Amino acid sequence: MVYRHEIDGLRAIAVLAVIIAHTGLGVLPGGYAGVDVFFVISGFLITGIILRDLERDRFSFKAFYLRRARRILPALFLVLTVTTPFAWALLSPSEIKDFSGSLFFSIFFLSNAFFLDLTDYFAPSSHFLPLLHTWSLAIEEQFYLLFPLIAYLSFRWFGRRGLWLMTVLLIAASFAVSEWGWRNEPRANYFFSPSRFWEILLGSLSALLVRRGVPAVDALAGAGLIAVIASFFLYTEVTPFPSVYTLLPTGGTALVLIYARADGRVAQVLQFAPLRGVGLISFSAYLWHQPVFVFFRVLGFDPKNGWIALPAVALVLALSWASWWFVEQPFRRRDASAFVAIFKRKTGFFASLAALVAVAMLGFFSSLPLAPYSDIDRRLLAVTRSDANAYQRDIGPPYLRRRFDEAGTAPKVVVIGDSYARDFLNVLNEANVLARLDMSHWYIPYDCAPFFLSPADDAELQDILQSGHCPRADRYQSAEMLEAISGADVLLLSSRWEAWHVPYVGKTVESLRQKTQAPIYLVGQKNFGEVPMRDFLRLSVPERSAFRAQSDNHYLTINSALGEIGEVQFIDPIGLLCDAGGMCPQIDQDGYLLSQDSEHLTPAGAVLLGRALDRAFASVGGLSGMFGLNRD
Repeated sequence: MVYRHEIDGLRAIAVLAVIIAHTGLGVLPGGYAGVDVFFVISGFLITGIILRDLERDRFSFKAFYLRRARRILPALFLVLTVTTPFAWALLSPSEIKDFSGSLFFSIFFLSNAFFLDLTDYFAPSSHFLPLLHTWSLAIEEQFYLLFPLIAYLSFRWFGRRGLWLMTVLLIAASFAVSEWGWRNEPRANYFFSPSRFWEILLGSLSALLVRRGVPAVDALAGAGLIAVIASFFLYTEVTPFPSVYTLLPTGGTALVLIYARADGRVAQVLQFAPLRGVGLISFSAYLWHQPVFVFFRVLGFDPKNGWIALPAVALVLALSWASWWFVEQPFRRRDASAFVAIFKRKTGFFASLAALVAVAMLGFFSSLPLAPYSDIDRRLLAVTRSDANAYQRDIGPPYLRRRFDEAGTAPKVVVIGDSYARDFLNVLNEANVLARLDMSHWYIPYDCAPFFLSPADDAELQDILQSGHCPRADRYQSAEMLEAISGADVLLLSSRWEAWHVPYVGKTVESLRQKTQAPIYLVGQKNFGEVPMRDFLRLSVPERSAFRAQSDNHYLTINSALGEIGEVQFIDPIGLLCDAGGMCPQIDQDGYLLSQDSEHLTPAGAVLLGRALDRAFASVGGLSGMFGLNRD
């Protein structure tokens, strides 16, 4: 296979776009599409190699996977090994736990599945996930576990035509999955392997076309390069990916790969020596950039500042050159240097693998990350992201769509809403009230128009109601839900209300009043401001409990409007826990965090809100009296 130097230039453009985008400078908002460029290039090169070997009847699965291992594992294991001690030294215990999970799954090229599981409201910021970028490596390697066998069988049974047909069919199927995914599960779709495979297969199709002898067309190659670069400027973080929009960078890459040739102008531009130099180290550059940027941020040097971005990018490129020269190249050449010889021995390889796995397991399952901290600091750090997620999610299932005990005497309570409604269940549970209620929870996601409306009003919201997961939501449609509402002694509405929701919430109350005269409690928004954990660790315990953060004025405005709705008892969590200006506590008197994500309650936050409700409703017997109970 003839070496095409212009591909190194294309790699350089892709990796530089990714790096610049991930600094946060904002100059290339769509630079993340550089990853999609890599997918196409990878499919092109690997398929070319497979096809060449199949045509010469010398394809070997063992040789293929050994070649992939030499290409990927040395540099990857180096970055994982170097990153791990820095993560343990600089990250918080919660972040170490997330890092350890991503480390384990990165080793086995499954990190996309790990990060897919983080796509909820407790998801940590991508700015503090050192191994987030390994999701793309995972997708590639998952693809290459399957594709060689598919290519081999297709070629053996049906020849090159069979490989063509199989590639086209797989592209169509994977593309359909991605189109369904961004409309129905957009957050998960980003990391979902079948939604991404078509991009790699587009490179495979390009390789088949080139192998067939497609003539060079410099104008098409130039149009492709322009399309790739344009996507970096035109796309933003809200552009659905992967989707039909992904065709701009991937289709552009395919045009360059198919129609550019060494003597054409496009190829000559891409063969510019500095570009080729960056392209040669692009794999290492991609591996190093995310952990370097994360640790810069943790140390207080955010690369979104241009003067910080310059040394951060320079460090990435320096580390990349070093790992390319001293690690990538020797392994590809199979040099007998001491480092390579040790790693190439099975015992050395498996020893390093076992060590990384052991460290990952310790970080994820043990309390070792808390060891350096004092007892009082451990209170602050005790609730990890995964703990907060489990606390919030685990309370709901026992009560979901639960039928009332008609023979029972406990007050019958219907709670309607999303994760904020589950939050209120935790408040009741911490106050020892929940167990004394006949509770039924009806879950409606906040983004699915959680309103009880007339058909005419519903018609206004059809775009929302028919999109994504919303058709599956039970929006006051089922006989079971309406029966529960009619039979309830108390109703409670709680959701992540938006400003545009307010008029519809008022109409919802009107509709509910036609079904029941039971008391209705409407719970407003809550937001405790940014949670600066690293700053808290520098404060004394009294300073922590005295600390106040500004709640977003947007939420104060929403609560003010919700408070004007009639025929309900309005509960304003911000008003109950914060001062008149929306300055909110984030740590209780004992040093425990009230909210891990600034919106959902920890156990300490649930206790604090329960006590505030006791005081606010003291005239009816506090939190118990709100639901028709008397305290023992």
